[in-house]
Amino acid sequence: MTKLDKAGKINVYGYGRVIKQTSTSFEDRPELADDTFGRLYYFYLDYKDVVKDHLDAKAGRTYISSAAVSGTIDGLHLNVRNLGPVGVTLFGGRNVLFDNKSETGTGGDAIAGASVYLDTIKSTHIEASYGRKYTDSDLARENVGLDFSTTPLDIVNIYGKLQYDTVSDRVGEFLLGAKAAPLKSLLVRGEYFQSRPTFDKFSFYNFFNVNNYKEFSFAAEYQLTREYRVSGRYAREDFGGDSTANVYDVGLLARPIKDLTLNASYEKRDGFAGQLSGVRFNGTYRVAKAAISAGVDYDDFRRELSREGNARKYWAGVDYELNKMFSAVVRVEDNTNFAFNHSYQGFAAVNISY
Repeated sequence: MTKLDKAGKINVYGYGRVIKQTSTSFEDRPELADDTFGRLYYFYLDYKDVVKDHLDAKAGRTYISSAAVSGTIDGLHLNVRNLGPVGVTLFGGRNVLFDNKSETGTGGDAIAGASVYLDTIKSTHIEASYGRKYTDSDLARENVGLDFSTTPLDIVNIYGKLQYDTVSDRVGEFLLGAKAAPLKSLLVRGEYFQSRPTFDKFSFYNFFNVNNYKEFSFAAEYQLTREYRVSGRYAREDFGGDSTANVYDVGLLARPIKDLTLNASYEKRDGFAGQLSGVRFNGTYRVAKAAISAGVDYDDFRRELSREGNARKYWAGVDYELNKMFSAVVRVEDNTNFAFNHSYQGFAAVNISY
């Protein structure tokens, strides 16, 4: 619901699902009514310029994100901006937890935090944040975080993120990366990422020794022409000890004729936990008000101390615009893997936009 005022400052956004199951259910999950299930993912009031050029506010069920903590809350998010080059965000509310296709949690589950950010020359953004999570009204987690991005040169962007867990007294997550465009049609990216599992302070899992996960990756994307683009990525994964893996990805995006878009990609993974080699191909062709799509996925895998084989998926669908308000979509697919020879499924839906 947009443009609730003449200036367009007040808007309401929401998304949820209610599912009525007509066949026999084999899943145990909380019900809204008999065989009826649902989730409210977000529903909030977005009020820009509560105080002109200085304060924006969101109230309701909304997603908050900071270097220190993130999650969905039933609460309030305030952004105090243009205090010179400095801004401040404040947020807090009930921590919304989802389980399977329903919602869990109590009124004692909460998230609260704040951040201070600085926007300055060379498109530089620096943000320091602090956040807490509560479970049953008890402090479960406390983190501090740092997030930054800068563009020292027009063709180079450097970015990073750090999250420190003050309860376990260790770094939970660290990211450092750089993007560059040395040529007009070429984009390259390099990243180093490290993470260590962290748990609520009263969790039993705090007594276990866990390994750091580390990843080095390099990716490139090249626009051959307006109609063709190629991409590639390599990642070195380190799970601790001698457990490592290599991951390779290559892809092609093509528009060989008007209204036809094709995507093809190949992925290969070897090392810790087994081997995987897979191809994915799909395309979309537009005819008048219809978009016809189809695709094939093929994976060949070898798991360590476990099963091996291949998996295939074939799918096709049509999306048709009936008019400006109504559209319809139909999709069918067939899956073949180690569990069954064929698994057919599909759906038909009518979308209403206004």
